[in-house]
Amino acid sequence: MSDIEKLIGGKITEVRLLKKMTQAQLAEKVNVSVETISRMERGVAFPSLKTMDKIANALNVALKDFFDFGDNNVKVKDKAYEREISKINAFLRTLNKKEISVAHKVLKDIFGRLVKG
Repeated sequence: MSDIEKLIGGKITEVRLLKKMTQAQLAEKVNVSVETISRMERGVAFPSLKTMDKIANALNVALKDFFDFGDNNVKVKDKAYEREISKINAFLRTLNKKEISVAHKVLKDIFGRLVKG
């Protein structure tokens, strides 16, 4: 598994979660198995360009969006960490401003206690 496979897999996960779609729903739209989607999202399998295009269409995004890593173009030091950050980011983007504020306060309180304790 290369870093690019992990980065693209993370992007697929991030966009899918932003669109509030399950792996099963995406798999059905793309006409692949749920396991195939799971393997792509984990960076274990790399989709063909044709499959990437189908995924982009199913998620209603441009194909190029899966290759926009922003500051992540540098080599990823901890792939699992970056994947978890992508999941959190995708989840937070589904919340409204008030919910994000509450989530921030809760996380700050939880992790503040962990650091003190």
